[in-house]
Amino acid sequence: MKKKTTRKIMLRLGAGILMFCCIMWGYWWLTWCAAIVLLFYFPIYYEIILWGVMYDALYGMALPEFWNIRYIFTIASVVLFLISFSLRKRLVVYDDKN
Repeated sequence: MKKKTTRKIMLRLGAGILMFCCIMWGYWWLTWCAAIVLLFYFPIYYEIILWGVMYDALYGMALPEFWNIRYIFTIASVVLFLISFSLRKRLVVYDDKN
């Protein structure tokens, strides 16, 4: 049991380091692809909201294409988290993980 928990923690820490590096180097497409994959891999992935806030803090600017909203990545990460949270209740694959 202890070994399995340590493996999960190390996997989550590695995913966090990967996401942090993607954000720092500015690969927005890789960041969002990895975030979506991790969102469905981990049971509850609250870190996606942190990554959205961090991305907006570093690179956020008001864009006319998005109605001059400055925090577009934060809003998108919250929406993705809520969608995945509601999808988990409906998908059969996640029934046995609780």
